[in-house]
Amino acid sequence: MSVKQFPQSNCADAKLLRSYVTFVVAWAIMLALAGVSLLTAFLGLGVWAPVVQFGIAAIQVSALFILFMRLKGPPSPTWVFAITGFLWLSFLYGLSMTDYSNRRGWPPTNTTSGPGFQAHQNGP
Repeated sequence: MSVKQFPQSNCADAKLLRSYVTFVVAWAIMLALAGVSLLTAFLGLGVWAPVVQFGIAAIQVSALFILFMRLKGPPSPTWVFAITGFLWLSFLYGLSMTDYSNRRGWPPTNTTSGPGFQAHQNGP
């Protein structure tokens, strides 16, 4: 028996199909994680809601890094730029959290009462 040789165009078609499958898988992952994030918003997780939602966001970012930036293989210069962008994003989140944590009345303990809520309920 002889091994059947495929023409070169089939290899290019296979690579194209693989890239389409990668994009569809990435879209499905992002859509599923967005649905989970939406679901957690209505579950009433309390103080754990931001932790869960930041975890979901981290999974989405890692999927984007792996699939779109092609960081799955051996170390390359692309990794330097990906890590640098991730560090700047962590600085952004960290500085935002220091701003919120130093505000008076954060985190809110009871959001269904208070002068702002009552004024809104009674009208202008």
